[in-house]
Amino acid sequence: MESNRLRAAGEAICLLVLSQIMAHVGVAVLISVAPLLFFAIRHGRKPAYILIAVSVLVNLAFFGFQGLFGLGKEGIAILIINMYIPLSLSAAGIVWLGTKGRNTMGRLFLTLIPSVVFLGASAGFFLSDMALLENIRTGYENAFAAVIGPVIEGLLPGVDPSILAYSILVVFMSLLFPVLLCGICASCFIYETAKHSRESDWEEKVVNLEYSSDAVWGFIISWALVLLMRFVSAPLLLWIAVWNLALVWTVIYAIEGFSVVFARLRRRSPALRSMALLIMVLVLGTFVPGINFIVLIGLPLLGVLESFFDLKKQGGKNENHS
Repeated sequence: MESNRLRAAGEAICLLVLSQIMAHVGVAVLISVAPLLFFAIRHGRKPAYILIAVSVLVNLAFFGFQGLFGLGKEGIAILIINMYIPLSLSAAGIVWLGTKGRNTMGRLFLTLIPSVVFLGASAGFFLSDMALLENIRTGYENAFAAVIGPVIEGLLPGVDPSILAYSILVVFMSLLFPVLLCGICASCFIYETAKHSRESDWEEKVVNLEYSSDAVWGFIISWALVLLMRFVSAPLLLWIAVWNLALVWTVIYAIEGFSVVFARLRRRSPALRSMALLIMVLVLGTFVPGINFIVLIGLPLLGVLESFFDLKKQGGKNENHS
């Protein structure tokens, strides 16, 4: 019994360290919760919840050691900004584990709810002190100008760095939830593949992924709203919200598009594995010019078309892939 506890503690520490390393290495932060989910495979959901909570505390301590605590309201504001993505992804991991048995689309939307709540709470904090908000905005704008300004001056002479910084902020906010969802999808898929790796029918479950045919209206309506924004005057926050909604639906249907591609390729190469195809798509989409455009447009389009036509040409589809 004691040896089992020590082994579990050792696994927890190793997974926690790996997660923390990923959380501080560029875009790897988007899948930093995946190692923590692995703990649930051998030890159950409750121990995994605890490990994820510990990871959040470690992140708080990390930023605390950087001197963010004790700086008053501005320090708290910077801490909120730095913790938003790790906290959102950690909460998404807990939600994914806790919603086992639900349909895939429902689980994915549920994983985004904590991110929305955290954003609302953060917005309330910042809007409660407009002077603080202005100081934070000015600080990031000055940092952007100091780091990127010389490069921009060389490439685009005459462009005001502050306007460019504002534009980048708007684009970032418009992509916030779709990017988070991409990280959540990748983490959960890695976890589920590891969990079901010894099951002979796992790859067939990936092939048979299917949404309700009525769900496609969410995709259509959200993009109709994006088009409407081009012809009517709307507040910036509404514009950002609409873009987030449309791109979240796009990510959702890119998942089904991936399933379509996998189903077609698997008919020709039965030995093909979904994780191998995912890695291949990510590598080609990242490093091969032109392929990224095909991936970004093609996968969601295939997913939407699958709602109207049986592109997989398979029978016996099943939506529950927990």
